[in-house]
Amino acid sequence: MNSEQLIELTKDLIYHATHFDVPYVKDAYADKLLIVKVDEAGVVDTMNKEQLVNFIQENKDSNAEPISSKTEYHYAVCEENIGMVVITRELEFNGKLDKKFFTLIWEYLSGRWQVIKESAIVRN
Repeated sequence: MNSEQLIELTKDLIYHATHFDVPYVKDAYADKLLIVKVDEAGVVDTMNKEQLVNFIQENKDSNAEPISSKTEYHYAVCEENIGMVVITRELEFNGKLDKKFFTLIWEYLSGRWQVIKESAIVRN
């Protein structure tokens, strides 16, 4: 896997996650997933795979509109079985636009690439 392929894989992930594709999300995220989110005040919130899948499922069940997949790609690197992608996403929740820096750490596990860690920090 090279950095361009990792970016393409991340684009696929974002599309499927923002369209609440539960089976895709279950496959794309590792069981050992940890998501760390930091808000404007520095407050940290975490999420595991079960919580993420539940969030995606709840949105699918409520027929929620897809979340914006607008993404700017800053950096990607892949070495052997580990890759990292750094992006900015524009997300709108409850009528409020949030720009966030994301870092996704991918690992080749069980015959496929999976996200093992993800961080999100509010960008002003």
